Amino acid sequence: PPPFPSPPPLPESTSSTTHLDVPIAGRQSSKPPKLLVAAVFIVFVVLRAMDRVFNKRVIDRMPNYYQLMYMNVLWPIGVQVATVLMCYVYVLYVNYDCKSKGLQPKYDYTFFLPGSKCATKQGKPYSQFRLSLFSFWDELNAVLTSLPAPYISLTMQSILTNLNVVWTVIISVIYLGSKYKQNHWAGCLLIIVSGLAAVTVELTPGSGEDLNTYIDATGTERSTSSLWYLVFIIGTIPAGISNCYKEKCLKKAELDIMYACLWSGYWQVLWGIVMFPINWIKMPEPAQVNLPEDTFTYIENTWTCFLGTAPNATNAQDLACESSGGSAAYWFIWYLLFNVLFNVLLLWLTKYMSATWATIGTVLCLDLTSIFSMSKALMGDEAEPITLEQGMGLVIAAIAMWVYNFTEEEEVLFGEGAEEVIEEGGEDSVAMTTDNPTRKSLNVSMGGERAVSFVGFRASGGRKELNNGIRSKSEAVFREVGSSGSPFSPELEAGKG
Repeated sequence: PPPFPSPPPLPESTSSTTHLDVPIAGRQSSKPPKLLVAAVFIVFVVLRAMDRVFNKRVIDRMPNYYQLMYMNVLWPIGVQVATVLMCYVYVLYVNYDCKSKGLQPKYDYTFFLPGSKCATKQGKPYSQFRLSLFSFWDELNAVLTSLPAPYISLTMQSILTNLNVVWTVIISVIYLGSKYKQNHWAGCLLIIVSGLAAVTVELTPGSGEDLNTYIDATGTERSTSSLWYLVFIIGTIPAGISNCYKEKCLKKAELDIMYACLWSGYWQVLWGIVMFPINWIKMPEPAQVNLPEDTFTYIENTWTCFLGTAPNATNAQDLACESSGGSAAYWFIWYLLFNVLFNVLLLWLTKYMSATWATIGTVLCLDLTSIFSMSKALMGDEAEPITLEQGMGLVIAAIAMWVYNFTEEEEVLFGEGAEEVIEEGGEDSVAMTTDNPTRKSLNVSMGGERAVSFVGFRASGGRKELNNGIRSKSEAVFREVGSSGSPFSPELEAGKG
């Protein structure tokens, strides 16, 4: 048969974003205005910093009972109660706003039920199993980083928490197929250097300083084990896993942020109870040993300490329960207020930007936390001055964020499922699939008028690269037709397709 005519050239675009004049299945919605991102980020920084200050005050008052009764039981339940109340107010507000504009209410009572169609933008239920994984990694991170928290200064916790960025980058390369430029990797290396710089004096032999002391809630310096630093570092790894998993779920399914907060919170309460036996593992000094047979006594003592009374007046660490400035319960209420709002904004940044971008943003939060930790007004007797090497570590961490943001990350686009081709969008439609986000292969499928399916396409080269990909594949098909006959099925050739 005579060869087909060459396909007409596709128009080029000067836009830096990848888009077509036809719908793309599963494509993430456009990014919000930069002014809105800046406003959300500023509020996020302040809330996150205050959140850590208040949580530290709770921790310092419960050194013997913070592991793990507080973080496994009191903390997830308290945060979830606050989240439910916030979601209720949110639903009322959104529905009121819809009615004021003459629209149907967006939410109904099913928002608070599992399997709700309010879970996604497409009006489809979302897997509770996946939501449970949201909070599994969060709870594991909370548990492992809370154990050493009474024995490590807030400034050092801030610096070590920056390792979340490093783990997020490494895991996103493996799990999401993300690609990073040299400045991104340089930013990660600077974060590691910042941590080393902050403990330079303590690691220097003969300096007279070490990592084996801490200041308790009464302002008294006490001895501890340097192994707590290793436990804290290990605890940052689950945070990187959580960030990447959330990014994929939020973007791929266009998951409702508030719904994700609500139901992952319920699962976190369960995970906290499941992980409670970690409390029976012997911890480094000076942590108190808790045996399984003493569990009920331990729970009773935890509640007593939480309300501001020392369960054992002869135990030096128990006296921290009665520290001046308010009980652990008092500071926990303040912590809940800031924590819930901060986590909602973190999910917002993760959804509309990226997990790594949101995590890098926490570097500024942690720097501000260190500044707040020196304030007697905010920290009371627990306030500690920042040493010169810690200050240098914070500066290097801030530079790391600056270096990291020299260039934008390459965004991962997520689709609905394998080899899925959308059924609407006119004559020509483009679909994406992401069973393996790193795959670059293309395949042309003929359905209806014409549809082109891209497997795991990444928006790294703008519209020009995408157009070239379509053109190259189209020309290859036409060449094959011209040399070996029609590539279509017999049904299509017979006019039955």
